[in-house]
Amino acid sequence: MVRAADEARTDTYGALRQIPAKINAALSSMAGNAQDVADAVVRIIETPAGEKQLRYLISRESFGVDQTNSLSQQVQANVLEAFGLTAETRFLKGRAVGSI
Repeated sequence: MVRAADEARTDTYGALRQIPAKINAALSSMAGNAQDVADAVVRIIETPAGEKQLRYLISRESFGVDQTNSLSQQVQANVLEAFGLTAETRFLKGRAVGSI
């Protein structure tokens, strides 16, 4: 883990200075199997156009990824609708409407 060069300043952070170490320990403890990553990449590649998620998580923890994807999808739909781009950006039978 990278540490600040100014240790004197870091010492003034009190209990907050432990946050990076705690996050690092939590992330390290849930490190997955490299094969799980490779399998997820294959699943993503094989997912038809228009059905891919914005974010994928390969972990025992969810961290709210499903909720984040759902909210992102709603926001994107609202933006596209506001710009009048809904019809031009939808997917039909695995390909984008404007694709050749």
